[in-house]
Amino acid sequence: MKLGVYLINLDSSTHRLAQASAELKKQNIEFERISAFDGRKLDVQTYESYNSQQANVLMGRDLLGAEIGCYLSHKRCVTEFLASNYDYIIVVEDDLEVISDLVTTVQKTVQWLEQNQKGWYLINIGSTKRKLSKKLHQIGSHHLLKAYYFPVLTLGLVWSREGAEAFQNDLAQINTPIDVALQSWLTHSSRGFSIYPPLVQPNGAESDIDAVKVNPTVARQRVGKRWPRQKRMWGNKLKALKNKICSA
Repeated sequence: MKLGVYLINLDSSTHRLAQASAELKKQNIEFERISAFDGRKLDVQTYESYNSQQANVLMGRDLLGAEIGCYLSHKRCVTEFLASNYDYIIVVEDDLEVISDLVTTVQKTVQWLEQNQKGWYLINIGSTKRKLSKKLHQIGSHHLLKAYYFPVLTLGLVWSREGAEAFQNDLAQINTPIDVALQSWLTHSSRGFSIYPPLVQPNGAESDIDAVKVNPTVARQRVGKRWPRQKRMWGNKLKALKNKICSA
């Protein structure tokens, strides 16, 4: 098994790179840095891969440039992964803190999935959410969960090649933040998993690419209309519940 680690980091965030490098080095984890896409000044209305109309249907608002930048950063990781000779890739964001034996636990998890859950796409290793999930296997002090309702947040992810290829084919157009897109996609395909307790957690550092930190008025823009978001979330939850019941 050839397992790689990608660290997403803005070119300008040298202090974040130093912190993340020290954290990974402390765990004897070798990694490759992936340059993050800085979307803070992006004109979202002119970006060709962005669908404003669909974003308003799903989110009740337009996306922020920072959200599109985050999406493109993860998309860049997927592209790099598919061009590499890795079998699987761990993708982490640069505000991580490693709280468990990351690489060994992922290796054991992937080995079990390949033997028992062929066709898996993605594992979330950085979320504490366990809504509509089922315990499948125990790895040390951690549980591998079938995440029927895939958890949001993209601090730590593990991709299979099959999942990365499907992502490129299915999610080329941007109409939600990356974590929302992954949640909807994996809830409907039922090919998402998670590890609990998580292997990584946020270190508490403020985001360098979050538009809310740059401009507090953006917080109001992010709220959007309530109904489209509620409709999307309840649709996903109902689909997740149906998949869980059907798999019982």
